[in-house]
Amino acid sequence: MYPWLMPYWQRFQLMFAGKRLPHAFLLAGPSGIGKSALAVQWASLFLCEKPQQNSPCGHCHACQLSRQQAHPDWHVYGDDDTRTIGVDTIRQLSAQLMNSPQLGRGKVAVIRQAERMTEAAANALLKTLEEPPGNSLLILQSESAMKLLPTIVSRCQVWTLQADEQQALTWLHEQLPGRNISPAMLRLNQGAPLRTLAYLNEGGEQQRQAVITALDAYRLQPWTIGSLTKCWVSAMPVTFEWLSRLLLDALKLQQGVALQQLPFADHPALLSFLAQRPAECLLDSMQQLLQLKQSLADMPSAVPSILFADWLSQLLTKE
Repeated sequence: MYPWLMPYWQRFQLMFAGKRLPHAFLLAGPSGIGKSALAVQWASLFLCEKPQQNSPCGHCHACQLSRQQAHPDWHVYGDDDTRTIGVDTIRQLSAQLMNSPQLGRGKVAVIRQAERMTEAAANALLKTLEEPPGNSLLILQSESAMKLLPTIVSRCQVWTLQADEQQALTWLHEQLPGRNISPAMLRLNQGAPLRTLAYLNEGGEQQRQAVITALDAYRLQPWTIGSLTKCWVSAMPVTFEWLSRLLLDALKLQQGVALQQLPFADHPALLSFLAQRPAECLLDSMQQLLQLKQSLADMPSAVPSILFADWLSQLLTKE
């Protein structure tokens, strides 16, 4: 169990011991916070034949099947690459929850990325939530409760997962000994330790620094526009993400958010410079950046550099 998830695990254990579990939970939190890991632990305890001190024993037949992801009463949905979760999938879920458990302990259904449910699927799930089958546990996962129908959210116990920053940084240093890992890197990844770990392992920080350092160099030396746009084009599509979030930080700085609390606090001079631009200009630039991202997919390779240069000119000169 990841250390930042322990409070949520312990709270679930108390509810399990007191036989106070609701029929449905909604685990909300950014990608990489550990929603699936927590759901696995919950399901393992719920299905265990001989729980010990409110934890799965790890030895019974149910635990062995759970460990092999082969428990017949534990079903996971929304874990594939399809864009949506359709009504047929939810009807299958409902039917499986209505069936008697094959091992007698109970039934668990997990819906990952629940925000991907179609309207028809969400309405079908609502019927199950209104009349929940006995001895069942339904766990929905989503990045935000705001992305689901209010009627679904109101019928779930909502837990919003967060990671203590210092605890997360300690864990990251244990995973990557010797690496320079700052709070800003964690904030860039919505405070999600697992996402931050992947970001660091996959060279995300190097890409971000290249994109932003090129812009900072252009601020001081405008004749470097050619190398700047070349860098940005080579780093697509993450270029759009970093530039958008940089502009968002500049807006937050304008609104009085402390510099050290911002993800791009490691570029204070650039942030302060951008924060001097009118707020309307920053908002317009963010919108233009989104439009630019959507329009570049089918363009010749030489075009992005020209469009990036035009976008940058408007950002820095528009009053």
